[in-house]
Amino acid sequence: MIFTGRMVYLTAVTLQDYSKVLSRELLRLGLMHFVDIRTIDPVFTDESAISVQREEAIARKNVLTSARKRIETILNVGGVPRPSVGDDKGTDVPTDKNELDRMAESFESRIDKIRESQRNLQQQINRLEDVRRHMDDTEGGRFLDTGGISKGGAFLHVHTGSVPLDRLESLEQKIALYPAVLSRVGESGQRCFTVIVGMKRNKSDLEKLLKDHDFSPQDIPEASTGETTRDLDAKLSRMKEEQREYAKSVTELVGNNRTELEHAWKSLRIQELQRTIESRFAETKRAVVASGWLPESTRKDVQTALVRVTEGHISLEWHKAEEFLNRKENHDEAPRITIPSRLANPNLLNPFQRLVTNYGIPAYGTVDPTILVAIAYLAMFGLMFGDAGHGLVLILTGLAGQAWTRKRKGLPMPSGGMASSIPFLSRLMLWCGLAAVVAGVLFGSYFGMSLLPSIWFNYHGVVAGHVEAGSVQSIFDILRITIFFGITVIGLGLLINWVNLVRQKRWFSLFFDNSGLLGGIIYAAGIIISYKFASSGFKDLPDNPILYWIIIACAMILFLKAPLKERGGNPLWWLMEWMISLLEIFSGYLANTLSFMRVAGLGIAHVTLMIAFFQIAKMASPEGFNVWAILIMILGNALVIALEGLSAGIQSLRLNYYEFFSKYFQPSGVEYKPISLEEK
Repeated sequence: MIFTGRMVYLTAVTLQDYSKVLSRELLRLGLMHFVDIRTIDPVFTDESAISVQREEAIARKNVLTSARKRIETILNVGGVPRPSVGDDKGTDVPTDKNELDRMAESFESRIDKIRESQRNLQQQINRLEDVRRHMDDTEGGRFLDTGGISKGGAFLHVHTGSVPLDRLESLEQKIALYPAVLSRVGESGQRCFTVIVGMKRNKSDLEKLLKDHDFSPQDIPEASTGETTRDLDAKLSRMKEEQREYAKSVTELVGNNRTELEHAWKSLRIQELQRTIESRFAETKRAVVASGWLPESTRKDVQTALVRVTEGHISLEWHKAEEFLNRKENHDEAPRITIPSRLANPNLLNPFQRLVTNYGIPAYGTVDPTILVAIAYLAMFGLMFGDAGHGLVLILTGLAGQAWTRKRKGLPMPSGGMASSIPFLSRLMLWCGLAAVVAGVLFGSYFGMSLLPSIWFNYHGVVAGHVEAGSVQSIFDILRITIFFGITVIGLGLLINWVNLVRQKRWFSLFFDNSGLLGGIIYAAGIIISYKFASSGFKDLPDNPILYWIIIACAMILFLKAPLKERGGNPLWWLMEWMISLLEIFSGYLANTLSFMRVAGLGIAHVTLMIAFFQIAKMASPEGFNVWAILIMILGNALVIALEGLSAGIQSLRLNYYEFFSKYFQPSGVEYKPISLEEK
């Protein structure tokens, strides 16, 4: 967990007859990070000796991907999460792709018919809602109920009269094609009295339609015209209910066939991944070659499995990663190989591993800083956002985000915005909330109030000037804590860098880099001198000459960096490079150390804001807390949680990236990405 996982390189050669079983077994194992063998062994750079099965296999894979996405879309339409193929390891896949295509087409056809009905119905709803809106706008909402039939307002036109009963159904069907409503208000003999309300822009079309259906204009009793509005509302209600039934029918269609659809998706996914593996194979006339990286701990299991499925007709050649690390780039040997880095951290630390990989992938064999980043990040966040009550709010928010994530598992994330980052942010928020709770208990802070005695020191009391017993008496003591914290973080970064350089046998960099041994010694001596100077009240420098001679000696040795590295050149360039290097060491380390004062600054700002809101609340309610005072405190706490929480999170990340990572991180690696049934 401290270093990237140890890797081995495998070249597996088997007969063409075993190509399918080899790809299936490698998929089941899900451990190989495939590479093109021609980048490893110069023997295979001759195209006549070996070829890569890319185009044909990729074409087959793309066809399967398209079919799988069709099934996945059907599942998503029905609200069914994307299934997992993890339980299907080692199973055969007999399902025919053409059969799955036909099944997908059948479901798509049925869903399209329902969708088309929904679209048509929604168009009718939109038309009638347009009419209804203009009814409300006409004569202050009293349209039709107050005898306004002949007026119709600025947008509506009203027809009243009768139509033969045998033509009524046809008229209703034709009327439905327009933004109009037909209301039955009574019958007499073989005719039905109707009120037809439509938009004036469709007046000529409606009049022609009415004429074709033997419509006879005549007055309708005023008492009957109020039914039109109620009929329209009832019709809209029925249509919206029908729309909901359509949506429900899609969900039921997918739900009733869920098992069949999930099996189809899994089958296609497995075939798709198998074709992906085959596209990474190289081949000769009679053999196929699979090459890639695996964790060293899996070597025995992989060898046993591959020999078993190929019935022993396989040649396995293993190489340790160290064999490739020191290759020189010359014509006799293959170029330096980039070995994938496997970050083997527990799932609990995933948020911090993502913070690391967002910056870069550590080079193979170097320190994996995930656990160290977790400790440093949470310590910084706690010092800046130390309130148990506010931390509890972050925990509850993180839990809500996790619940939302579990509910959406397997479903597509909403496009745009921060939705796709909610799973990561909610888990990080849980950790930050826990850090804030711990720090809040140490500082005795609960929603800005000292409900319980502090364990370490009373942050609010110190900022407010209420001196208590203890080592922290003033804001300057808080600043001192963060400075020492920064020195510890920077020193840890230097130590990690030295470990990395020793493991990589980069002895020159170990001594002469700005973050190497000489730079570290200069920094340590400078820290001691600065501490002695500050302890004297910024009056006297330490009188120990050894400290100064250490800095001078290290600085003079650094002058040898350019001559030793270049083995020749202009001495003036050596001098200039030396001066620039010294400037970077002295100013860089000073800036890095002082940068940690922002931890104290944000912590003090957090406390100060809470004190300010308490004062505002007292001003609003001098006699005691009333509703206004409580409201001010609630809003104040919410504002501090939002602003200070965001600021503390960003600054913790910045200090890790620019002050900690800059001392040792080598983001030159590539991530270990095996082709596996497990969803990433």
